[in-house]
Formats: sequence, C-alpha cells, structure tokens
Amino acid sequence: MKDFIWKSKFYLAHFSQNLSQHRFLSLCATTSFYFLFTLIPFIILIFLILSKWVSNSDVIFNELQNITSNLLPEISEKMMFQVKKFTDGSRGLGWFWFFILFWAASPLANSIRKNFLIIFNRKIKRKFYVNKLIDVTILLLVIFLFFSYIFISKYLITLAGFFHSLVPISEKSVLLILFSSLSLIIFIAIFYKIMTPEKKLPQSLLFIGAATSCFVWIFLHEMFDFIMNMSQSYGIFYGSMRNLFISLIWLFLNIAGFLIGVELIAFIFNLEVYKFRSLFLQPSKPLLKNFFQPNIIRLQKNSVLFSYNMPATSVYFIVDGQIKTTINGQERLFHNNQYFGELSVINNTKRLGEAIVVSDWAKIIKIPNSTFKKLLNEDLEFQNYILKNLNKIIIN
Repeated sequence: MKDFIWKSKFYLAHFSQNLSQHRFLSLCATTSFYFLFTLIPFIILIFLILSKWVSNSDVIFNELQNITSNLLPEISEKMMFQVKKFTDGSRGLGWFWFFILFWAASPLANSIRKNFLIIFNRKIKRKFYVNKLIDVTILLLVIFLFFSYIFISKYLITLAGFFHSLVPISEKSVLLILFSSLSLIIFIAIFYKIMTPEKKLPQSLLFIGAATSCFVWIFLHEMFDFIMNMSQSYGIFYGSMRNLFISLIWLFLNIAGFLIGVELIAFIFNLEVYKFRSLFLQPSKPLLKNFFQPNIIRLQKNSVLFSYNMPATSVYFIVDGQIKTTINGQERLFHNNQYFGELSVINNTKRLGEAIVVSDWAKIIKIPNSTFKKLLNEDLEFQNYILKNLNKIIIN
C-alpha cells in the first residue's frame, strides 16, 4: 500500500510539473481565444464544403448547431443565425472566398499545432508558407473527420435499436451514449495520431488520451447546469457581455478537456525519462525500490565497465560501491548517488579512458544514450545540473 501511495504521489507530482512547464492554463486560454474568433468563418467553411456533398444541407446545419450549442451555449443561436444568413446569400461562393475563409480560420489550426509541439517539447522550424499549408491541411482534416462523425452518428440510433432488440433489458439511451462515446474516442485518437510530432507513439496511448478527453467532456456536460447556476451573478459585472464571457469560460473548459488528453499521452510516453531524471536530481531508496530494482547490476571488484576507445552507449549511476575512472592519466573516484561516463555520450565520441570497480562489489544502473540525450534536450533543469557538474570537473 505504501508503494502504491508513493508511486501515485510521484506520478501526480511529475504530471503537475509538466502542466506547469507547458503553461497548460495559458495554452487553453490562448486556444479558446482563437477558437472563439475563428469559429464563425470555420463553421461557414464547413457548411459550404459539406453542403456540396449532402443533398439535404439542413442535416449539416442542424449538426453544426448541436456542436456550437455544446461549445458556446449562450451565444450559439445568434452565431448560427449569422452563419445561416451568410450562407443563404453565398451559394455561389468562388474560390477566392474559400481562400479567405481558410485564411481566417487558420489561426485556430496554428494554435492547435503549436500546442502539440509545446506539450511534446518539440521545436520544428519551417517557412511561413509551409506552416500555412500545414494549417490548411489540418482544417481539411477536421472537416473530413467532422463529416465522417456526422455520417456515422446517423446510424448510431439504428445500431442502438438493433442491440436493444437482441438484449431487451438494455436501455436505448445508454447504448446510444456508449456508441457515441466510442465513435468520438476513435475520431479523437485519429486526430491525435495525425497531429502529434512524436511518430513512435503506441496506439494504446492515443486511445487512453482520447478516452480521457471524452470522459472529461461527458463530466463537464453533466456539470453544465451547476456551472451555469454559479454564473448567474456575472451579469452584474459584465452586463450585456455576460453571455460572451460565459461562452468563453465554457469554451476554455472544453479546450482543457481536449488538451488534457494530449498531456496524458506525452506524460505516459516520457514516463521512463521522468524516472531517470529523478534518479539524477533526487535519488532516494523508494525511487530505487519502486522503479529501478530490475535495472540494478551487481559487479565484483576489478570489474571493468568500459575501456579506452570503446563505444559510449550508456551513462552510469552508482547505487552502492566505488568506481574509479582513469582518463588521460587523471584518476577520479565515484561513490553512491554519483554518475559518470556522460562526457563521451554528450560529445558522441568513443571512451577516452577506463572505469573499474575498486570496492569489494558495486551496484550500478545503466542509463541508455537515447534517454540521457532526451533529458538533456527537453529538460532545462536537468541540463543546467549536468553543465554545472561538467564545469566543476573542468575547473578542478
């Protein structure tokens, strides 16, 4: 039980630290702002494109109205009235206006794309027109997924009725919620897969993140009446702007629900890195016991860890014992909770000396090159810690 509590605290602390480092609330606020002011051109764009593929455009309009009522409950009706008014007079919309609508809606796609880069700690430099092309592609992807979701949703009621006929004790409403949630999870997972800059993500992680976002959205909508009741007094302060303010808060919560799934995916994917980070910065017995027991290697006296001109494949952390390194004739002695062998890994060179066990026995942990370099590239605190120790070595 103690181990379970310790692990839970460890996971929660590092997940919270990630949210803080990524400025999660700021990401949600920025995306909500872009979403609010690009939603109308985006909705118009969706309606005009999809209405060309569907004989009855009222179906598309009704679905869009359902979506906007969930995202912006207080101003949805007025917004959709403006969309309807614009689209009724723009049936013959030319390519120039399509280009304008895509351009007007692209800041939303740009914001979402940058959120994924920030959460996965990636920096990708591209030219301006390349980024714009990617943003337009993202918009087309969202429109395609939206169309697919509408198409599938039309048959969910039939599917729920079919299962109800097979199992009469089941409730149609429960089955409909279940099928809708499953289809939503699949589409969110597909979107995550395409948007993530990390191409080696396991499929299971994508579905875990998508299910988390879906669960948060369901919870938020169940809490909607409670949230609205709490906001009754906002009219005193915001007057005629109350509806806009409430919609922005509600949009912020929905964006947070979407991005929390991305954060969870990135956290689980990098979990091993966080464990090794703690091993360097905050080594402790519970950490070794809960996470590194299988990784501990026991060596006898005079065992050679590496010798001159060997490939540098690992950094070594000492759990117990003493290790002596000899580089260019200079000897150094390392003890418990110290590490060595990082210089060759950082410089991508072969070993410049040797390391040998000088105590009766020693326990060590090997940190793979990929993990160590990932920590250096993505964690500023860890980077400063390593550089500070290297400076001490150089000065001495």
